[in-house]
Amino acid sequence: MATIFVIQNQHGHYLGKQQQWLDGRDRRLLFRTVHSDEVANVIFEQSSKDIHLRAQALACELDDNNQPIVKPGPPILSDTPSLFDDETATTEQNDSATPASSDIAPNEDDILGA
Repeated sequence: MATIFVIQNQHGHYLGKQQQWLDGRDRRLLFRTVHSDEVANVIFEQSSKDIHLRAQALACELDDNNQPIVKPGPPILSDTPSLFDDETATTEQNDSATPASSDIAPNEDDILGA
């Protein structure tokens, strides 16, 4: 079996082919290379974009389908709010912005008795 390199960050996630962090469950999407200098360059580039990144190159064997044999990492937690979070926040804002009926000032017709 051949040996390749993949990149893993401090959270146990793997770098994908599209330069995004993946949990490693779908091994077809993982960045991989046979060249140790290329993996070092990619780690340097990723570290330049994110100063908090602590990435390492992992040497992996390939399975029968030429996919890297890696242990899946923890699920990726999304930093972007979901559509439901946005809908809930909008509803809460609308509820707090709508005054109660007792808070509404009477109009001129109510005062004059018309």
